[in-house]
Amino acid sequence: MDTACWNAVIVGCTRNGYYLDSLRTFNLMRRETQVSHDSITLVSVISACGNLELLLEGQRCHGLAVKTLVDANIRVQNALIAMYGKLGENDDVKEALALFRSLDFEPNEITIATIISVCTQLGLAGFMKQIHGYVFRFQFHTNSFVIAALVDSYSNSGRLERAATIFRHPSEKN
Repeated sequence: MDTACWNAVIVGCTRNGYYLDSLRTFNLMRRETQVSHDSITLVSVISACGNLELLLEGQRCHGLAVKTLVDANIRVQNALIAMYGKLGENDDVKEALALFRSLDFEPNEITIATIISVCTQLGLAGFMKQIHGYVFRFQFHTNSFVIAALVDSYSNSGRLERAATIFRHPSEKN
């Protein structure tokens, strides 16, 4: 079996909620074959770690991503930020966000929406303001994923007027 075959099993397990099976399959692949992982593998495994609330295993996957230079992949970044946000690990989220800022890649709307969601969950209002500015500077303010994340963030933090303004007039910078 090659990487694509292993990925099919790992991704299938993760997408269908068999997170533990996903991790077991990944560990089997690493232990008993010469097949190496790729970004698709790690995105699924990191997601499984987040869903199972396995911080240590998630951190190991993060380390593996850095060691094998897969950490620069935007989908891996999104998965790491989402996992750390789900687990409520402020220091790890801040590290993942700092890595996001330091890497030379173009984030997509999913990256931005994920970061907004994580900032909301962790109450990082200061960083949220920076991200909102980033949304305008890089023309994400018309994207429905990003708008929904902003509206959710502001409404969850009690800023209902701001949320309503963004919902009605997403292209206005306030």
